[in-house]
Amino acid sequence: MNRAQKEAFVADLNQGISGAQAFAVMSFEKLDVEKMTAFRLSLRKKNVYVKVIKNTLAKRAFESTPYKDVSKVFEGPTLVAYSAGDPVVAAKAIMEWAGKEDVKLKLKGGAALGQVMSAAQITALSKLPGRNELLVSFLWALKSSPTKFLYALKDAPNRLGYALEALRQKKEKEGA
Repeated sequence: MNRAQKEAFVADLNQGISGAQAFAVMSFEKLDVEKMTAFRLSLRKKNVYVKVIKNTLAKRAFESTPYKDVSKVFEGPTLVAYSAGDPVVAAKAIMEWAGKEDVKLKLKGGAALGQVMSAAQITALSKLPGRNELLVSFLWALKSSPTKFLYALKDAPNRLGYALEALRQKKEKEGA
């Protein structure tokens, strides 16, 4: 890579990280091309972008971002995954791959929602429900009370009708 290519790469990575809601820094060992391609494609489907980078270029890219503290973890083979979408979805997608036995990914650190996070914090973030799941549960909670109230309103006349029918049948038996 010549100097112009390196500068373009650093600028591109800097722009991606600056606009990201979440990113993770990972180390990888013995990851063959097939697994790396499958890893990248599965993350790309969830709008998570993956770049293998040199540590010196990564440190330059992170210098002008609010995440300067992350540069401490740039040692050894480094891979950065970042997403401008839901940070929980990104963390879940990354942790899904990090948990596989045949893939040697080790989470070093990262950031989400403007805060630098350790590997343990990103793992905890991956266990939370995502934005869409929270919205669905919120809508179900909003819907449940009025629905129960409408069923109660509908049920009262039905019960009155059943009681009147039972009373009518009882009167017919007594009269006969």
